[in-house]
Formats: sequence, structure tokens, C-alpha cells
Amino acid sequence: GGGGGSSLEGARGDGFYSDEDGLPQVASSGAGGSAVRYEADNIAANEGMVTRVLRGSAHPTAAVFHVAFKIAAIASYLLLGLFTKSFVIQFVVTVTLLAFDFWTVKNVTGRLMVGLRWWSDMNEDGSTAWRFETLEDPDSVNTTDYRIFWWSMYVTPLIWIALGLIAAVKIHISWLIVVFIAIALTLANTLGYLRCDKEAQKRVQNAVGNSVLQAALDRFLPPTLTSAMGSRV
Repeated sequence: GGGGGSSLEGARGDGFYSDEDGLPQVASSGAGGSAVRYEADNIAANEGMVTRVLRGSAHPTAAVFHVAFKIAAIASYLLLGLFTKSFVIQFVVTVTLLAFDFWTVKNVTGRLMVGLRWWSDMNEDGSTAWRFETLEDPDSVNTTDYRIFWWSMYVTPLIWIALGLIAAVKIHISWLIVVFIAIALTLANTLGYLRCDKEAQKRVQNAVGNSVLQAALDRFLPPTLTSAMGSRV
């Protein structure tokens, strides 16, 4: 398939907590300063794991929705039957959540959290062409966002595969249809982003190789010859 695309904006973003929103920062000494620091220490100690993770994210809202739709779809599949006996309602709600997750990951969270975006076009001959957009500077991607994104992308298909095996053993054909839809949507995004990430790494390697070659030309060849050859690198 084909590759290419412009670089993305928005992968950096502002932190979840600014200086104004975060814990009090007190430089003064004395009883007042000690009390504020004590309160801040208590708040930090009582922070939940989710809060600590989001605190390190550059795009906490995107991170929440990136994970929330996945959890909601799995919870709907497992637990909605406790509240309704209608398979149609369970099917519609679960598949709708899966569709929300697919669209959000493909169009929003991948671009914001890891600086990647993919899509596919149909060529005139009927073949599929893959298109990729990548961030020019991968090092600018937030580490917390990177881990949240990729861990959830790897774990979610495995969970649905396990649920599919359980449904197959119990011969629940109707629920197998739901699981197949879930696996198809989650794997489509996972494979799309894996190919996009591979393309991004290849571009970085090519850029580094060109820089090294250009530096060698500048060092060992005359300037006029270097400029002529460098334009072809």
C-alpha cells in the first residue's frame, strides 16, 4: 500500500495539571508554609492510581476516552444481561460502544496520544492503499500517553479473543457474532497503528541515515561537490 502524509500537530499538548491547578507550591518557611505542605503531602498520598497516571498524561481527556469505551464495551458484554434479558438491547449497546471506540481511536486518540493516524483508500484497480500520517519528532510524544495507548491496544483484542473462546465452548452462537465484531474492529485499529508506527520508524531511520551521510560529505568532500551531491541525498 501507499504511505505518506503531512506531519501532525497536537501531540504535545498541555499537561493535565498546570501550576495553578496542581498541588500548592510553597517556598516560604514557617507555620503557614508547613501547614500547606502537610496538606499537599496528604493529598498526594491519597491520590488514586488513575489520578497519578492522568497527572503524567499530556492529553488526559483523550486517554480517558481511549480506555473508557473499551472498558464500557466489555462491561456491557459481560454485565448488561443482569439488567435486561433482551439480547437485542445487549447487542445494540455493545456494538455501539465498540463503534464509538473504533472511531475515537482511529480519528482522535491515536493522533493526540502517539502522533499517528492511518486510513485506507480504494484504488481504481480495486486494491487497498494504506495512508499514514506521523509526527515529525517522535520523541515529543508523552511517555504516559504512549504506554496507555499501546497497552490498551494490545490487551483489548486478547480479552475479546478469550471471551470468544468462552462463548465457543458454551456454544453461544449469538454472542460469538458480537465477539467477532469486537475482534474485527479492535484488530483493525491495532494492525493499522502498528503499520503506521513501523512507517514512522522507517522515516526516522531514513532521516538519520541522510543526516549521517550529509555530515560525511561535508567533512571529506569539497563544498561545491558536497552541495551538488547533498541535493540528491
